Amino acid sequence: MRATVARIENEHELARVRNFELAGLVAFAFHEPKKLPKYSKTNSKSAVPDEVAQAQVRAFFIAMAGRTA
Repeated sequence: MRATVARIENEHELARVRNFELAGLVAFAFHEPKKLPKYSKTNSKSAVPDEVAQAQVRAFFIAMAGRTA
């Protein structure tokens, strides 16, 4: 239940950020279209390969099991 609530809150926050950025671009487009920023891709980290992600999850669960035993 908590995971569902956290996921919904995260989606809502992402939508808020997206709408805020869109409002800024709309204001530029309406008032100063010549100064509208050019689109550029984000410099996000490269995606983690599945094998690495699975190893991280496995290590997490092993560590968690060790704490409860």
